[in-house]
Formats: sequence, structure tokens, C-alpha cells
Amino acid sequence: MKRLLALLVVLSCLATVPTATAATSVSGTVTVENGTADGARVTVVPVTQTLQRAGESAQTRVDRSTFSVSAPDAPRYAVRVRYEGTTHYEVLRNTTHAEFSLGGAVEGRVVDEDGTPLSGVAVDVVDDQGFVVTTVETDADGRVAVGPVESNETYHLRATVDGVPYRQSVTASADQPATLTVQPPTSNASALRVAADTRPAYVLQVVPPKNESGVPSVIQTITLRNTADRPFAGSVTLPLPTDASPYAGMVDNREAEYRRTDAGVRLNVTAPANGTVRVGAAYDLSGSTLTTTPRRDVPSLTVVVQGYDPSTVDHSANLRVGDAPVALLVSDGSIGAGESIRLDLRGARRQESQSAATNDAGSAGAASDTGADETGTDPARSNTIPPFPGAAILGAIGSMVLVGLVGYRFAPDD
Repeated sequence: MKRLLALLVVLSCLATVPTATAATSVSGTVTVENGTADGARVTVVPVTQTLQRAGESAQTRVDRSTFSVSAPDAPRYAVRVRYEGTTHYEVLRNTTHAEFSLGGAVEGRVVDEDGTPLSGVAVDVVDDQGFVVTTVETDADGRVAVGPVESNETYHLRATVDGVPYRQSVTASADQPATLTVQPPTSNASALRVAADTRPAYVLQVVPPKNESGVPSVIQTITLRNTADRPFAGSVTLPLPTDASPYAGMVDNREAEYRRTDAGVRLNVTAPANGTVRVGAAYDLSGSTLTTTPRRDVPSLTVVVQGYDPSTVDHSANLRVGDAPVALLVSDGSIGAGESIRLDLRGARRQESQSAATNDAGSAGAASDTGADETGTDPARSNTIPPFPGAAILGAIGSMVLVGLVGYRFAPDD
């Protein structure tokens, strides 16, 4: 447990974004067809170019149809407007003025495979940026109606029935309501492919040991796309080195139960038709060499080696040093199913990383001496789900990779 807490502290520090102190005026208009948005609550969140939170949020209310508020300086701003049970978002790029035009409506119907309406089903209405506008339940005829929403924008109806996710696109003010059909899911794992349109879709994060006698840990995350015409509900197996010791599993950024098999780590997952699911596993290596073999074709693979000098890491020919602020190796093209990657970390540790590890280990020992953590269990030695913040660690890794590679979606909050 102490080891994992130390890892979390280190990774959180790596992912920290400085907070701006100067202020900028962010303004906007909110118009409502046949109504007024006067008094609607507005939240402005400063974010970085990669959509990480960059400061404290600012709040105000719409005065008739306009608003203005002072927010910390930032490259971009996420603006949220709450109006009559619905929430609307806009991410401002190269501007500090937002415009919301509410006048359309979203209508849908949830039915089973035979066309029978399903009542009492909770349906999320999601905008084209992935933000939830509102959640409503279907009526006796399986219908939902939400308005006003932004005119001429595409939304998605998202529902979960018997633990299986479903979704359907709908255009605001469409002539006919969208029909979300609840079909029996498939369990054929061949329908899941590594998502070629997601970067990074296949990530191995190497976490240095806390002392010279320790071994590295690896946190592996993969984004899979369901290519079937119906939802997927079944198990997937993530490849692991044969001598690795797993201690956690993750599904869509939440800690999940897992099973160690001869082939790797098995997780139970669900994914909507043509949707994605993010899966992961954390494990200890038995030494300083990492060799793993993807079970699916991988368009691109990233190995984050924070704490190591990537130019001195001995690696297989299908990897090369990446060009990014984060220390990493990337695949030299695609990696085919059954093709192995290898890296040997011996002698590649950065000196400053070793010093930090020694200090962290000393701090953890001091905490233990005061009785701060006497009941913790080393997850790598436990057969149960360990009491560690798996999602938090994986989230920190995602933020770190994001700084150097790609901007993940930012969901503003209060």
C-alpha cells in the first residue's frame, strides 16, 4: 500500500499544471426561442491547449440574454450554461466570447428488438462534444423529449439496459424521433479492435522502482472499438509478460475485478455498437526487462518511461525514441498481433529519479513509523482487489501522456 501511495504522489506531481494568476473577461449570449435565459447559471473553467484544468472556475448568471465574468488567464475556456434542467457546453478557442442559441428539441424512443416500447429506461442526452445535457426516463410509450437544446446540433441518446450500453444519434428538431433499439449483445471478442482513431490507444507506462533492489511496475491501457452492429458484452484478455504479477484491473477509468490467466489478465467489459471502451491492468515485473506481445493489431503503441533516459533504453527494432516532452518510446509503424516488443531498462535510470525515489521511500517509512498505514497489503501479493486508487493512478498517467501527446476530453465541473 505504501508503494502505491508513493507512486500516486509521484505521478500526480508529474501531471500538475501551473495555475494562472492574471484575469480575462469571458462573455457570451444565451438566446432562447420563445423564452428567456435570464437568471441561468454560467460556469467558466480555464483550461490548457490540451484541455486540462488551468485554474479556478468562475461563476455568474445570465442577465436577460448576456453574461460576463472575470476568469483566470488561460489558452482556452470551457463554458457551461444550466437552463431549465439542461446543461450546455462550449469550449472557446482563440476567443473569449460564447454564443448559445437554444430552440430545438431532441426526441427519441427506446424499443426492444421486436419494436415493443421500453418504459422507465434512463436515457442520457449527450452533445457532440461528449457532455451530458440531461438525463430523462422513457414514458409508457418508450419516448423521451428534451428541449430546448442547441438548434441543428447532433446529439446522442445513451442508455444502459441490463448492464449493456446502447446509443443512437439524433439531430435537434428532426422530423421524426430517433429510435434506439435494444438488441441482444454479442460476446465475440473478435469484434473489438484497437481504436485506430484514438491517440494514444495503446499505452504502456513504466513506473520506476522505489529503490535499487525493487522492480519496475507497468500500467497498461488500451482503447478498444466495438466494430459490431450491436453492443459487446463479454470478456477481453490483456497480454502480460509471463513472469508479471498483476495487482489491478481497470475498465473505463474505474477499478475492475480481473482474473489472471495463462494468456494475461481477463476483464469483463461492455461497449456500445461502434463505441469504445478503455481497459487497463497494472502489474509488477520480475526484473528490468519488459517483453509483451499484443493480441490484436496495434496501429501505434506508446511506452512512457518517465524516470528513465529513453535514448539509453535497449529496445526491440520495432520501437524508437519518441519526439515529445515526456520520456517515451513509440512503435515504428504498426505492431501486428503476435509481434513482440521488448525493452531492457538496466542502466537507463535517470540519476535525479533515483534520488527522488530514495527520498520518497524515506518519507513512506516515516509515515509507517507513526502508524499511518499498518493495515495495508502489498497488492502484488494479494489475491483480492487491492485497496489502491487504480483509476486515480491511471488517470494521472493519462494526464501525463496528454501533456506530450494528445488532449483528452475535458468535462468542466464546479
